[in-house]
Amino acid sequence: MDVRDGRIGRLAWRLPYLAERVGDGAARRVAHVVGRVEGARPGGVQRVALRVSPRLAERNPGLTKISPDWAVDEVEVRRQGVRLRLDLRDNLQAVLYYAGRYEPATARFLAAELRAGDVFLDVGANIGVHTLGAALRMRDLSSGRVIAFEPADDALAKLQQAAERNGLGELIETVQAALGDSTRDAALRADSRYDAADTGVRSLVGDGEIVQEVPVVRLDDWSRAHDLPRLDVIKLDVEGSELAVLRGAAHTMTRLRPRAVLVEDKREDQRRELYAVLDRLGYRPHGQLLDHNRLFRRARSPEPTPTGHSGG
Repeated sequence: MDVRDGRIGRLAWRLPYLAERVGDGAARRVAHVVGRVEGARPGGVQRVALRVSPRLAERNPGLTKISPDWAVDEVEVRRQGVRLRLDLRDNLQAVLYYAGRYEPATARFLAAELRAGDVFLDVGANIGVHTLGAALRMRDLSSGRVIAFEPADDALAKLQQAAERNGLGELIETVQAALGDSTRDAALRADSRYDAADTGVRSLVGDGEIVQEVPVVRLDDWSRAHDLPRLDVIKLDVEGSELAVLRGAAHTMTRLRPRAVLVEDKREDQRRELYAVLDRLGYRPHGQLLDHNRLFRRARSPEPTPTGHSGG
């Protein structure tokens, strides 16, 4: 992907800075118009993300940046078919605001993959961009269930409020917990490279300030306690804890055999082990990356689970 602005790009992204003379609000709205045009093109959403993120901006001096001075902590918009209230201090929400969409390949995949009656599990749901999109699809299909795990108070509140605002509350079950390979309480931390308001990079393995203490549960334990009858599609994006989630979900995946598992795959140090764990569960990578998310599909029966572990 080209990370330099051409002549037309430089002229287009100069417009928000000209509008800044009127005020930050004018600059923000003009930047959204320019960003939405760019976001509709191949690779455009990623280019907008490079313009938004202060950390990525330093590595991409050839792109005009979107000023953090234009950010506000709440702006009401309609994006990807739902009404949302976004905090533009958060990179994820800023990208969604300026580009008009977020992880478009993932959104397209879920819209095409989900079927009537499916149970979709969104692990690390954040403010619910994909949770809400999946619920819209379930509503169109007249049946289905979305389960969203999100431990952070503020992100979960945004998800729940958006679900109610868009008439999707009955289709979405939210669980305020992180998934892992053991039951415990843990510190949800910010990432020191980002602003504290950046909800999308918080994790159990972060190096920043503690945001809050959160409960961690195994999917195997949760699914057994709630008598989960089926599981068809999983999206897993938990900023580095994917391996722990899969280890704590092994019996549930073996028992219910979801047909598609979408896992964030951008950490080279974990990739080999991540693929090995999924391979033991009977899943192989399928197709290209979808916005840093790797699709795995069932390839065979899983290997026998070691004795001494309780089922889900």
